[in-house]
Amino acid sequence: MQIISKDLTFAYNKKAEFNRQALNGVDLVIEEGDVFGIIGHTGSGKSTFIQHLNGLIKTQSGTLKVGSYDLSSGVKNKANVLKQLRSEVGMVFQYPEYQLFAETVYEDVAFGVRNFFPSYTSEQVDEAVQNALNQVGLDYNEIKNKSPFELSGGQKRRVAIAGVLVTKPKVLVLDEPVAGLDPQGKKQLMKLILNLKQNSVKTVVIVSHDLDEVTENCNKVAVFYNGKVVMCDTPKNIFNNVKELESYKLGLPITAKCTQELKKLGVEIDTNYKASDFVENIVRAYKNK
Repeated sequence: MQIISKDLTFAYNKKAEFNRQALNGVDLVIEEGDVFGIIGHTGSGKSTFIQHLNGLIKTQSGTLKVGSYDLSSGVKNKANVLKQLRSEVGMVFQYPEYQLFAETVYEDVAFGVRNFFPSYTSEQVDEAVQNALNQVGLDYNEIKNKSPFELSGGQKRRVAIAGVLVTKPKVLVLDEPVAGLDPQGKKQLMKLILNLKQNSVKTVVIVSHDLDEVTENCNKVAVFYNGKVVMCDTPKNIFNNVKELESYKLGLPITAKCTQELKKLGVEIDTNYKASDFVENIVRAYKNK
């Protein structure tokens, strides 16, 4: 599902005297197959934009197409159309474990499939829940009857993601997926997300303040600033523009910072800023010296 946004504009409390302009003409294309990163300082419009992608926020002005779904301003979509869209564009909000509500893991994950596919038999629901839990690396038989609130933080987050995967979405949108996790937890969760991308989900969109994770995992990055997309390119090309990023109140991933410091010392390396490539180029530069 290709995502195309043209001149997308949105204001909170639009008719009020003190409305807030959240999006101010967003032009962006996300291709099917991308692991697409969205970065920007707080209040730049990132979260507002992604909530448009499955119709949680209605388009006020501009064009927005998600696959065959037209969410543009002036297009009236019936409830059943939006319901189908939301089964295909799965949204995982920041700290999704806080959204767990059912008495058991099974019931929590099953909620989505029952909501979107009411004609499913109990056997089909069972199969969908089992597949979703297996996808996030949880043992169905071991965990299905447990209370979600008895689980570890990492397990809760996986259950919450399973609740989105249960409808087999084509696009997975994650808002700050590694927020609050320790380094090992971040690594494990990003490995899970990339595994999902390889095996079930076609496109992944990640909103994050963690520039290291974006650099390591995304093939393309968009920078939001004051409700607009001001940069959109590969991580390498984005993080090569140090002064421009500073003007948008953004820093650099660790590898880019180190590359800049090495340059000051007279050592120039050409890297895409992924950790493995950075180390490889450091070793090459050392040997050449």
